[in-house]
Amino acid sequence: MDTPLPTSNRAVVWTGPRKLEIQQRPVVSPGDREVLVEIIATGICGSDCHNWESDKVSRQLVLGHESSGVIIKVGRDVTNRTVGQRVAVEPGLACMQCEFCAQGKTNICADLKYCGLDPTDGTLCQYVTCFASMTVPIPETVSWEEAGAIQPLAIAIQLARRAALNAHQTMVIFGCGPLALLILAVAKAYGVRKIVMFDIEESRTKFAQSYGADVGIVTAKNDDPSKDSLTFSQEYASEILDKYEIGSGFDVAVEASGAEVCAQMAVCMLKRGGTYIQAGLGKPLTSFPLFMVTDKELTIKGLPFSTD
Repeated sequence: MDTPLPTSNRAVVWTGPRKLEIQQRPVVSPGDREVLVEIIATGICGSDCHNWESDKVSRQLVLGHESSGVIIKVGRDVTNRTVGQRVAVEPGLACMQCEFCAQGKTNICADLKYCGLDPTDGTLCQYVTCFASMTVPIPETVSWEEAGAIQPLAIAIQLARRAALNAHQTMVIFGCGPLALLILAVAKAYGVRKIVMFDIEESRTKFAQSYGADVGIVTAKNDDPSKDSLTFSQEYASEILDKYEIGSGFDVAVEASGAEVCAQMAVCMLKRGGTYIQAGLGKPLTSFPLFMVTDKELTIKGLPFSTD
């Protein structure tokens, strides 16, 4: 006997700048290769906050993409998922047709759609229908909240891979938000020997230090109107490297705040041949010290959908 679909699907919907509504959305019956997931937990990401504040969202959008839940219905051709299975939901909808998907790089799909990112509805609702391949089974030992955090954790792990982290390195992280803290945790697991973190909020730097950072620093401000931001960043970097005995610079710098001055500081604090990872989302166009990048022979890499 076919299980009837639920009759209610309440969703958190953006309806205008700083305006949300709880709306009823249809429950979609799963197709042959799909499953219907009852959402149990959903995290609130920085991108959800950006959408909430924005006046640029094109339609009334269901927010959310960091979700976990239980499968309550499976499509006819689904053989590797079962009703009652606990899963985390993959929010990236790759086309599986482009050259990048063919290489297994679905996170940079040429036609990637993303749950909760305009114009694709998200998972901050009671029920979500998705391809079975977008659900990741989780054991009973992982809580619903922890399972919902798998998506941002995956970003931190991807960063570690792109940075080629290893045990002898030093790392500086700008920003002490949730993503930055996950990056810290993964870096510690990789054995990175010294990690220094910056933020403009002292409470965040103190928490980062209690969580495992070797040093948490409240970022200095440039109060000299005659001093440009790059000169200030160079002088500040020199002070930090000397005070905390970093030597010629950090091996890896992660910019996880999106602030322009932090990007400049990160470059200034890197040693020659170091690696810069851009993880924060800031302004569409940012001033960046290219001469220093070439002079130091730095490696620069981006990290998609790191929206903390």
